[in-house]
Amino acid sequence: MNPHETSSEFHLSYKPREQFLPFHGRSARFSAMVCHRRAGKTVSCIGELVIRALYTTKTRAKFAYCGPYRQQAKEVAWEYLKEFTEGIRRGPPRESDLRVTLHNGSTITLYGADNPDALRGLYFDGIVLDEYGDCRPSLWGEVVLPTLLDRKGWAVFIGTPKGKNHFYQMVKRAQEEDNWYYMTLKASESGLLDDDSLKEARAEMTEAQYEQEMECSFEAAVQGSYYSSLLTKMELNNQIGEFPYDPLEEVYVSADLGYTDSTAFWFWQLSDTGPILIDYEEYDGQSLDFYFELLDGKPYKYQRIYLPHDSKAKSLQTGRSTIEQFVDHGYPCKVVPKLSVQHGIDAVRLLLPQCKIDKANCYSGIEAVRAYSRSFNEKLQSYSDHPRHDWASNGSDSLRYFALVTELSKSETESTEDMEEPLLTKPEYSLDQLWKDKKEDNWRSSIIRI
Repeated sequence: MNPHETSSEFHLSYKPREQFLPFHGRSARFSAMVCHRRAGKTVSCIGELVIRALYTTKTRAKFAYCGPYRQQAKEVAWEYLKEFTEGIRRGPPRESDLRVTLHNGSTITLYGADNPDALRGLYFDGIVLDEYGDCRPSLWGEVVLPTLLDRKGWAVFIGTPKGKNHFYQMVKRAQEEDNWYYMTLKASESGLLDDDSLKEARAEMTEAQYEQEMECSFEAAVQGSYYSSLLTKMELNNQIGEFPYDPLEEVYVSADLGYTDSTAFWFWQLSDTGPILIDYEEYDGQSLDFYFELLDGKPYKYQRIYLPHDSKAKSLQTGRSTIEQFVDHGYPCKVVPKLSVQHGIDAVRLLLPQCKIDKANCYSGIEAVRAYSRSFNEKLQSYSDHPRHDWASNGSDSLRYFALVTELSKSETESTEDMEEPLLTKPEYSLDQLWKDKKEDNWRSSIIRI
Protein backbone atom coordinates (compact mmCIF):
# COMPACT_ATOMS: atom_id res chain seq x y z
CA MET A 1 0.00 0.00 0.00
CA ASN A 2 1.30 3.43 -0.91
CA PRO A 3 1.75 5.48 2.29
CA HIS A 4 0.56 8.61 0.49
CA GLU A 5 -2.69 6.82 -0.28
CA THR A 6 -2.85 5.69 3.36
CA SER A 7 -2.96 9.29 4.55
CA SER A 8 -6.19 9.86 2.58
CA GLU A 9 -7.85 6.75 3.97
CA PHE A 10 -6.98 7.08 7.65
CA HIS A 11 -7.23 9.90 10.12
CA LEU A 12 -4.17 10.64 12.26
CA SER A 13 -5.10 11.52 15.82
CA TYR A 14 -1.82 13.34 16.42
CA LYS A 15 -2.27 17.11 16.21
CA PRO A 16 1.05 18.95 16.52
CA ARG A 17 1.33 22.04 18.66
CA GLU A 18 2.20 25.16 16.75
CA GLN A 19 5.52 25.46 18.59
CA PHE A 20 6.67 22.13 17.14
CA LEU A 21 5.71 22.74 13.50
CA PRO A 22 9.27 23.92 12.59
CA PHE A 23 10.60 20.68 14.07
CA HIS A 24 8.26 18.57 11.94
CA GLY A 25 9.21 20.57 8.85
CA ARG A 26 12.99 20.32 9.29
CA SER A 27 15.27 18.78 6.68
CA ALA A 28 18.36 18.26 8.87
CA ARG A 29 19.40 14.69 9.64
CA PHE A 30 20.13 15.32 13.32
CA SER A 31 18.22 17.41 15.83
CA ALA A 32 18.48 18.59 19.43
CA MET A 33 15.55 20.12 21.30
CA VAL A 34 15.76 21.64 24.78
CA CYS A 35 12.26 22.08 26.14
CA HIS A 36 10.76 23.05 29.47
CA ARG A 37 8.69 20.62 31.51
CA ARG A 38 5.20 19.91 30.14
CA ALA A 39 6.03 21.42 26.76
CA GLY A 40 5.01 18.21 25.00
CA LYS A 41 8.37 17.23 23.53
CA THR A 42 7.81 13.50 23.98
CA VAL A 43 4.35 13.67 22.40
CA SER A 44 5.72 15.61 19.44
CA CYS A 45 8.50 13.07 18.93
CA ILE A 46 6.14 10.11 19.02
CA GLY A 47 4.02 11.95 16.48
CA GLU A 48 7.13 12.54 14.38
CA LEU A 49 8.00 8.84 14.45
CA VAL A 50 4.50 7.92 13.29
CA ILE A 51 4.50 10.46 10.47
CA ARG A 52 7.96 9.46 9.25
CA ALA A 53 7.15 5.76 9.47
CA LEU A 54 3.89 6.26 7.56
CA TYR A 55 5.37 8.29 4.72
CA THR A 56 8.75 6.58 4.30
CA THR A 57 9.61 5.18 0.89
CA LYS A 58 12.07 2.67 2.35
CA THR A 59 11.24 -1.01 2.56
CA ARG A 60 11.27 -2.78 5.94
CA ALA A 61 11.71 0.59 7.63
CA LYS A 62 12.39 0.57 11.37
CA PHE A 63 12.02 3.45 13.80
CA ALA A 64 12.64 3.64 17.52
CA TYR A 65 12.11 5.67 20.66
CA CYS A 66 14.65 5.20 23.47
CA GLY A 67 14.23 6.49 27.02
CA PRO A 68 16.69 6.17 29.92
CA TYR A 69 14.81 3.06 31.13
CA ARG A 70 12.56 0.68 29.23
CA GLN A 71 9.86 0.87 31.90
CA GLN A 72 10.03 4.65 31.78
CA ALA A 73 9.71 4.57 27.99
CA LYS A 74 6.63 2.39 28.35
CA GLU A 75 5.02 4.67 30.92
CA VAL A 76 5.79 7.87 29.03
CA ALA A 77 5.34 6.95 25.37
CA TRP A 78 3.51 3.63 24.85
CA GLU A 79 -0.05 4.91 25.19
CA TYR A 80 0.67 7.81 22.83
CA LEU A 81 2.20 5.45 20.27
CA LYS A 82 -0.84 3.17 20.34
CA GLU A 83 -3.23 6.12 20.14
CA PHE A 84 -1.44 7.79 17.22
CA THR A 85 -1.29 4.55 15.19
CA GLU A 86 -4.93 3.59 15.70
CA GLY A 87 -6.39 2.68 12.32
CA ILE A 88 -3.06 2.55 10.48
CA ARG A 89 -1.57 -0.54 12.16
CA ARG A 90 -1.14 -4.00 10.73
CA GLY A 91 -2.41 -6.13 13.58
CA PRO A 92 -2.59 -5.24 17.27
CA PRO A 93 0.27 -3.61 19.20
CA ARG A 94 2.83 -6.08 20.55
CA GLU A 95 2.73 -5.36 24.24
CA SER A 96 5.64 -7.63 25.11
CA ASP A 97 7.92 -6.01 22.52
CA LEU A 98 6.50 -2.48 22.82
CA ARG A 99 6.22 -2.47 19.02
CA VAL A 100 3.66 -1.44 16.44
CA THR A 101 3.68 -2.32 12.75
CA LEU A 102 2.01 0.02 10.26
CA HIS A 103 0.10 -1.01 7.13
CA ASN A 104 3.12 -0.23 4.95
CA GLY A 105 5.32 -2.60 6.99
CA SER A 106 7.19 0.07 8.95
CA THR A 107 7.75 -0.67 12.64
CA ILE A 108 8.15 1.60 15.66
CA THR A 109 9.61 0.12 18.85
CA LEU A 110 10.25 1.49 22.32
CA TYR A 111 13.59 0.74 24.02
CA GLY A 112 15.43 1.60 27.22
CA ALA A 113 19.01 2.80 27.49
CA ASP A 114 19.36 0.58 30.57
CA ASN A 115 19.61 -2.37 28.17
CA PRO A 116 21.81 -1.12 25.31
CA ASP A 117 22.43 -4.67 24.09
CA ALA A 118 18.82 -4.76 22.86
CA LEU A 119 19.83 -2.15 20.25
CA ARG A 120 23.07 -3.72 19.09
CA GLY A 121 23.10 -5.32 15.66
CA LEU A 122 19.87 -3.63 14.57
CA TYR A 123 19.28 -0.91 11.98
CA PHE A 124 17.03 2.12 12.22
CA ASP A 125 15.80 4.72 9.77
CA GLY A 126 15.11 7.13 12.61
CA ILE A 127 15.38 7.21 16.39
CA VAL A 128 14.42 9.54 19.24
CA LEU A 129 16.66 9.66 22.34
CA ASP A 130 14.54 11.10 25.15
CA GLU A 131 16.20 12.63 28.25
CA TYR A 132 19.53 11.84 26.67
CA GLY A 133 21.33 13.47 29.61
CA ASP A 134 20.08 10.63 31.83
CA CYS A 135 21.58 7.98 29.53
CA ARG A 136 25.21 6.90 29.58
CA PRO A 137 27.37 9.00 27.19
CA SER A 138 28.62 5.98 25.24
CA LEU A 139 25.07 5.09 24.13
CA TRP A 140 25.25 7.32 21.06
CA GLY A 141 28.69 6.59 19.64
CA GLU A 142 29.02 2.93 20.57
CA VAL A 143 25.45 1.69 20.20
CA VAL A 144 22.99 3.99 18.39
CA LEU A 145 25.06 5.68 15.68
CA PRO A 146 26.14 2.35 14.09
CA THR A 147 22.45 1.41 13.71
CA LEU A 148 21.87 4.48 11.50
CA LEU A 149 24.91 4.47 9.25
CA ASP A 150 24.10 2.24 6.28
CA ARG A 151 20.51 3.49 5.85
CA LYS A 152 21.34 7.16 6.55
CA GLY A 153 18.96 7.18 9.49
CA TRP A 154 18.12 10.34 11.45
CA ALA A 155 18.26 11.02 15.19
CA VAL A 156 16.59 13.43 17.59
CA PHE A 157 18.00 14.25 21.03
CA ILE A 158 15.52 15.79 23.47
CA GLY A 159 15.64 16.63 27.15
CA THR A 160 15.78 19.18 29.93
CA PRO A 161 19.16 20.58 31.07
CA LYS A 162 21.05 18.89 33.89
CA GLY A 163 24.33 20.76 33.81
CA LYS A 164 26.90 20.76 31.05
CA ASN A 165 26.82 17.04 30.41
CA HIS A 166 26.78 15.00 27.18
CA PHE A 167 23.31 16.30 26.27
CA TYR A 168 24.77 19.80 26.48
CA GLN A 169 27.55 18.71 24.11
CA MET A 170 24.93 17.56 21.59
CA VAL A 171 23.11 20.88 21.95
CA LYS A 172 26.36 22.71 21.23
CA ARG A 173 26.85 20.62 18.11
CA ALA A 174 23.32 21.40 16.97
CA GLN A 175 23.96 25.10 17.43
CA GLU A 176 27.27 25.12 15.57
CA GLU A 177 27.28 22.37 12.92
CA ASP A 178 25.57 21.97 9.57
CA ASN A 179 22.98 19.23 9.06
CA TRP A 180 21.63 19.83 12.57
CA TYR A 181 18.31 21.32 13.67
CA TYR A 182 18.14 23.08 17.05
CA MET A 183 15.25 24.43 19.09
CA THR A 184 14.85 25.74 22.64
CA LEU A 185 11.47 26.24 24.31
CA LYS A 186 11.58 28.25 27.52
CA ALA A 187 8.47 28.44 29.67
CA SER A 188 8.63 32.24 29.67
CA GLU A 189 8.57 32.32 25.86
CA SER A 190 6.72 29.24 24.60
CA GLY A 191 3.20 30.28 25.62
CA LEU A 192 2.37 26.65 26.44
CA LEU A 193 1.78 27.27 30.17
CA ASP A 194 -0.36 30.09 31.52
CA ASP A 195 0.78 32.62 34.12
CA ASP A 196 -0.96 30.80 36.99
CA SER A 197 0.88 27.57 36.18
CA LEU A 198 4.22 29.34 36.02
CA LYS A 199 3.49 31.13 39.28
CA GLU A 200 2.70 27.79 40.93
CA ALA A 201 5.93 26.27 39.57
CA ARG A 202 7.97 29.15 40.97
CA ALA A 203 6.34 28.73 44.37
CA GLU A 204 7.20 25.00 44.51
CA MET A 205 10.72 25.11 43.03
CA THR A 206 13.97 26.66 44.13
CA GLU A 207 15.38 29.33 41.85
CA ALA A 208 17.97 26.88 40.49
CA GLN A 209 15.30 24.25 39.85
CA TYR A 210 13.09 26.72 38.05
CA GLU A 211 15.93 27.97 35.86
CA GLN A 212 16.89 24.41 34.97
CA GLU A 213 13.47 22.84 34.51
CA MET A 214 11.44 25.74 33.13
CA GLU A 215 13.94 28.16 31.59
CA CYS A 216 16.22 25.49 30.07
CA SER A 217 19.39 26.75 31.75
CA PHE A 218 22.51 24.60 31.52
CA GLU A 219 24.20 27.00 33.94
CA ALA A 220 21.94 26.20 36.89
CA ALA A 221 23.27 23.86 39.58
CA VAL A 222 22.28 20.23 39.01
CA GLN A 223 19.85 19.30 41.76
CA GLY A 224 20.93 16.43 44.00
CA SER A 225 24.33 16.05 42.33
CA TYR A 226 27.30 15.24 44.53
CA TYR A 227 30.12 16.54 42.36
CA SER A 228 28.68 18.63 39.51
CA SER A 229 29.65 21.99 41.00
CA LEU A 230 33.19 20.72 41.72
CA LEU A 231 33.64 19.65 38.11
CA THR A 232 32.36 23.01 36.89
CA LYS A 233 34.97 24.79 39.04
CA MET A 234 37.67 22.43 37.78
CA GLU A 235 36.72 23.25 34.20
CA LEU A 236 36.90 26.96 34.93
CA ASN A 237 40.32 26.45 36.55
CA ASN A 238 41.57 24.47 33.53
CA GLN A 239 41.99 21.34 35.64
CA ILE A 240 40.08 19.31 33.05
CA GLY A 241 41.89 19.34 29.73
CA GLU A 242 44.96 17.80 28.13
CA PHE A 243 46.90 15.88 30.79
CA PRO A 244 48.45 12.88 29.04
CA TYR A 245 50.17 9.82 30.46
CA ASP A 246 53.75 10.37 31.63
CA PRO A 247 55.76 7.25 30.66
CA LEU A 248 58.35 8.04 33.36
CA GLU A 249 55.77 7.66 36.14
CA GLU A 250 54.00 4.55 37.37
CA VAL A 251 50.24 4.21 37.18
CA TYR A 252 47.66 3.47 39.88
CA VAL A 253 44.26 1.93 39.17
CA SER A 254 41.01 1.74 41.11
CA ALA A 255 38.39 -0.74 39.97
CA ASP A 256 34.70 -1.13 40.67
CA LEU A 257 34.03 -4.69 39.59
CA GLY A 258 30.46 -5.22 38.50
CA TYR A 259 29.25 -8.77 38.78
CA THR A 260 25.77 -8.01 37.44
CA ASP A 261 26.41 -4.63 35.77
CA SER A 262 29.34 -2.50 34.56
CA THR A 263 32.97 -2.64 35.59
CA ALA A 264 34.79 0.71 35.76
CA PHE A 265 38.50 1.57 36.04
CA TRP A 266 40.11 4.92 36.84
CA PHE A 267 43.83 5.25 36.02
CA TRP A 268 45.98 7.95 37.64
CA GLN A 269 49.52 9.09 38.31
CA LEU A 270 50.89 11.06 41.24
CA SER A 271 52.61 14.41 40.69
CA ASP A 272 54.05 17.16 42.85
CA THR A 273 50.83 19.17 42.42
CA GLY A 274 48.42 16.32 43.03
CA PRO A 275 46.91 13.26 41.32
CA ILE A 276 46.36 13.29 37.55
CA LEU A 277 43.54 11.09 36.28
CA ILE A 278 44.81 10.00 32.88
CA ASP A 279 42.39 7.32 31.71
CA TYR A 280 38.99 5.70 32.27
CA GLU A 281 37.45 2.47 31.04
CA GLU A 282 33.99 0.98 31.57
CA TYR A 283 32.39 -2.10 30.05
CA ASP A 284 29.32 -4.28 30.61
CA GLY A 285 29.05 -8.01 31.10
CA GLN A 286 32.65 -8.98 30.35
CA SER A 287 34.77 -11.72 31.90
CA LEU A 288 37.87 -11.16 34.01
CA ASP A 289 40.00 -12.35 31.08
CA PHE A 290 38.63 -9.45 29.03
CA TYR A 291 39.74 -6.97 31.69
CA PHE A 292 43.14 -8.62 32.01
CA GLU A 293 43.63 -8.13 28.26
CA LEU A 294 42.49 -4.53 28.61
CA LEU A 295 44.98 -3.82 31.40
CA ASP A 296 47.77 -5.68 29.60
CA GLY A 297 47.07 -3.71 26.44
CA LYS A 298 47.76 -0.37 28.11
CA PRO A 299 51.33 0.99 27.93
CA TYR A 300 51.33 1.52 31.70
CA LYS A 301 53.57 0.12 34.42
CA TYR A 302 51.23 -0.55 37.33
CA GLN A 303 52.32 0.45 40.82
CA ARG A 304 49.02 -0.57 42.47
CA ILE A 305 45.62 -1.88 41.44
CA TYR A 306 43.01 -1.25 44.11
CA LEU A 307 40.10 -3.68 44.21
CA PRO A 308 36.83 -3.41 46.17
CA HIS A 309 36.44 -5.21 49.46
CA ASP A 310 34.08 -7.84 48.04
CA SER A 311 36.78 -8.97 45.58
CA LYS A 312 37.96 -11.30 48.38
CA ALA A 313 34.79 -13.40 48.09
CA LYS A 314 35.24 -16.73 46.35
CA SER A 315 33.10 -17.58 43.35
CA LEU A 316 30.90 -20.67 43.57
CA GLN A 317 31.75 -21.44 39.93
CA THR A 318 35.55 -21.31 40.27
CA GLY A 319 36.14 -21.60 44.00
CA ARG A 320 38.56 -18.68 43.69
CA SER A 321 38.29 -15.01 44.57
CA THR A 322 38.65 -12.15 42.10
CA ILE A 323 41.71 -10.82 43.88
CA GLU A 324 43.38 -14.24 43.68
CA GLN A 325 42.91 -14.19 39.92
CA PHE A 326 44.29 -10.63 39.64
CA VAL A 327 47.35 -11.57 41.68
CA ASP A 328 47.90 -14.78 39.72
CA HIS A 329 47.93 -12.64 36.60
CA GLY A 330 50.85 -10.69 38.04
CA TYR A 331 49.16 -7.49 39.21
CA PRO A 332 50.25 -5.79 42.48
CA CYS A 333 46.92 -5.47 44.27
CA LYS A 334 45.47 -4.00 47.44
CA VAL A 335 41.97 -4.03 48.81
CA VAL A 336 40.23 -0.70 49.35
CA PRO A 337 39.44 -0.02 53.02
CA LYS A 338 35.89 -0.99 53.91
CA LEU A 339 34.41 2.39 54.81
CA SER A 340 30.95 3.88 54.40
CA VAL A 341 29.76 5.27 51.08
CA GLN A 342 29.40 8.71 52.67
CA HIS A 343 33.00 8.60 53.87
CA GLY A 344 34.09 7.91 50.31
CA ILE A 345 31.91 10.72 48.94
CA ASP A 346 33.46 13.11 51.46
CA ALA A 347 36.92 11.91 50.40
CA VAL A 348 36.13 12.66 46.74
CA ARG A 349 34.90 16.14 47.66
CA LEU A 350 38.16 16.84 49.49
CA LEU A 351 40.49 15.33 46.90
CA LEU A 352 38.88 16.22 43.56
CA PRO A 353 39.80 19.96 43.70
CA GLN A 354 43.47 18.88 43.97
CA CYS A 355 43.28 16.76 40.82
CA LYS A 356 43.72 17.22 37.10
CA ILE A 357 41.78 15.11 34.59
CA ASP A 358 42.58 14.29 30.98
CA LYS A 359 39.33 15.13 29.21
CA ALA A 360 39.83 13.07 26.06
CA ASN A 361 40.58 9.75 27.78
CA CYS A 362 38.26 10.28 30.76
CA TYR A 363 35.20 11.83 29.10
CA SER A 364 32.78 9.01 29.95
CA GLY A 365 34.06 8.86 33.52
CA ILE A 366 33.71 12.64 33.94
CA GLU A 367 30.09 12.50 32.78
CA ALA A 368 29.35 9.60 35.12
CA VAL A 369 30.75 11.56 38.06
CA ARG A 370 28.85 14.67 36.97
CA ALA A 371 25.57 12.73 36.86
CA TYR A 372 26.07 10.94 40.20
CA SER A 373 23.28 12.15 42.46
CA ARG A 374 21.10 11.42 45.45
CA SER A 375 17.81 9.60 45.11
CA PHE A 376 14.72 11.79 45.09
CA ASN A 377 11.74 10.83 47.26
CA GLU A 378 8.61 11.82 45.35
CA LYS A 379 6.35 11.47 48.39
CA LEU A 380 8.51 13.58 50.68
CA GLN A 381 9.65 15.87 47.84
CA SER A 382 13.20 15.76 49.12
CA TYR A 383 16.54 14.11 48.34
CA SER A 384 17.64 11.11 50.37
CA ASP A 385 21.03 10.61 52.01
CA HIS A 386 21.83 7.76 49.64
CA PRO A 387 23.05 7.79 46.02
CA ARG A 388 20.76 6.77 43.20
CA HIS A 389 21.91 3.54 41.55
CA ASP A 390 22.02 4.06 37.79
CA TRP A 391 24.51 4.15 34.92
CA ALA A 392 26.61 6.75 36.77
CA SER A 393 27.16 4.58 39.84
CA ASN A 394 30.03 2.36 38.70
CA GLY A 395 32.32 5.13 37.53
CA SER A 396 31.55 7.14 40.65
CA ASP A 397 32.15 4.16 42.95
CA SER A 398 35.53 3.59 41.30
CA LEU A 399 36.36 7.28 41.83
CA ARG A 400 35.32 6.92 45.47
CA TYR A 401 37.85 4.09 45.85
CA PHE A 402 40.48 6.29 44.20
CA ALA A 403 39.83 9.04 46.74
CA LEU A 404 39.95 6.67 49.70
CA VAL A 405 43.29 5.11 48.80
CA THR A 406 44.88 8.33 47.55
CA GLU A 407 44.04 9.98 50.84
CA LEU A 408 46.19 7.30 52.42
CA SER A 409 48.98 7.25 49.83
CA LYS A 410 49.85 10.85 48.93
CA SER A 411 53.37 10.37 50.31
CA GLU A 412 55.92 8.84 47.95
CA THR A 413 57.04 6.62 50.82
CA GLU A 414 53.70 4.99 51.49
CA SER A 415 53.76 2.50 54.36
CA THR A 416 51.81 -0.72 54.10
CA GLU A 417 51.02 -0.41 57.79
CA ASP A 418 48.71 2.51 56.91
CA MET A 419 46.54 0.24 54.78
CA GLU A 420 43.85 -2.11 55.97
CA GLU A 421 45.21 -4.80 53.64
CA PRO A 422 48.85 -5.57 52.72
CA LEU A 423 50.17 -5.38 49.18
CA LEU A 424 49.34 -8.64 47.42
CA THR A 425 51.79 -9.95 44.85
CA LYS A 426 52.64 -13.32 43.45
CA PRO A 427 55.94 -14.33 45.11
CA GLU A 428 58.78 -16.48 43.83
CA TYR A 429 59.03 -19.92 45.50
CA SER A 430 61.65 -22.67 45.51
CA LEU A 431 60.64 -26.20 44.53
CA ASP A 432 61.29 -27.36 48.12
CA GLN A 433 58.94 -24.71 49.49
CA LEU A 434 56.23 -25.50 46.95
CA TRP A 435 56.46 -29.22 47.81
CA LYS A 436 56.21 -28.42 51.50
CA ASP A 437 53.21 -26.18 50.96
CA LYS A 438 51.50 -28.76 48.80
CA LYS A 439 52.01 -31.44 51.43
CA GLU A 440 50.36 -29.16 53.95
CA ASP A 441 47.50 -28.54 51.48
CA ASN A 442 48.12 -24.84 51.96
CA TRP A 443 49.63 -23.73 48.66
CA ARG A 444 46.95 -21.25 47.74
CA SER A 445 46.68 -19.55 51.09
CA SER A 446 50.49 -19.12 51.30
CA ILE A 447 50.46 -17.08 48.10
CA ILE A 448 47.60 -14.83 49.19
CA ARG A 449 46.57 -14.42 52.79
CA ILE A 450 43.23 -12.68 53.02
